[in-house]
Amino acid sequence: MPMSFVQLTILALFLATVCVSPAIADGNIVIAAQETDVTVAPRLESLRLVNLPAVTFYLRAAIRCKGDPVSVTLSVADTYRTLHKDEIEGQRAAEATLTVPARQLALAATSSFCVKDNPATSDELMVPGLTTAQASLLCASEAGTSMHYASVPLKIRLICDRGSEITQEPPSER
Repeated sequence: MPMSFVQLTILALFLATVCVSPAIADGNIVIAAQETDVTVAPRLESLRLVNLPAVTFYLRAAIRCKGDPVSVTLSVADTYRTLHKDEIEGQRAAEATLTVPARQLALAATSSFCVKDNPATSDELMVPGLTTAQASLLCASEAGTSMHYASVPLKIRLICDRGSEITQEPPSER
């Protein structure tokens, strides 16, 4: 039986996560993130996309500068936090918790997860690489300034709340 578009999309995301190193960086900054659990309400069978609520990510970046760190910015989608010199001076790592609003993340495509009144659909779905976290480090020395970057795909586990009285609505125009 040929694979559907949804199955191919999920397979491609999975393979991208497996084949990509956990953090892509230049050596002066490396970013890591915890797996994130997100609870979602069941959806109608006619909806092929899972609407994501606001999602909170816990990010940590190891930093190293030739000279002094000026700032570290951690971001997911359009949400970011910048830590300035006074917050990172003398530190080897920077941490931030980012809560990304629902409309900033892509919708998850699946036909076999969390369908209302269909207990045969799964209650958990791992969606690796749905989005990425980025980090930038600004360093300053007598020789000048330098900017360093890193990114990491984020792992999101969707958990179906079958006890919820709420049902997902069709996504609005983005």
